[in-house]
Amino acid sequence: MKKKISLKVQIIVADYYKDITDSLTKSATSILKKNKIDFDIIYVPGVYEIPQLIKWNIKKNNINLFIALGCVIRGQTYHFEVISDSVGKALLDLVNNNPNTLISNGIINAYKKKQALDRSKSNNKNKGEEAANAMIRMIQCLI
Repeated sequence: MKKKISLKVQIIVADYYKDITDSLTKSATSILKKNKIDFDIIYVPGVYEIPQLIKWNIKKNNINLFIALGCVIRGQTYHFEVISDSVGKALLDLVNNNPNTLISNGIINAYKKKQALDRSKSNNKNKGEEAANAMIRMIQCLI
């Protein structure tokens, strides 16, 4: 008889661009609810804080499941590249350095706000939906 595994996903949302991340969060939670996956949502001020909070919340010897949601939009300075690159690398490093940890990346990196809005609409290109679907597929690999 197969043991039932109880899994909970933490959704970490950087709500700096609330008009964009609200839609990402709604789509991600809809997918998780549809698949009967328990979750909670934690809000942070910006995407740079997402890996920091995930690191804080990783529990040793547990299955750790996170969905990172947020948005970075290119401005007039190099800040866009620094944040986009460092957050992506930090998320990957967290996974590589913490066995039993999965992170699905639903962070939008866009050149213009319109691109970000397009990728946060309630359709098949919504990054929140994509990240939640990726997490569901990874959970299916675990059980």
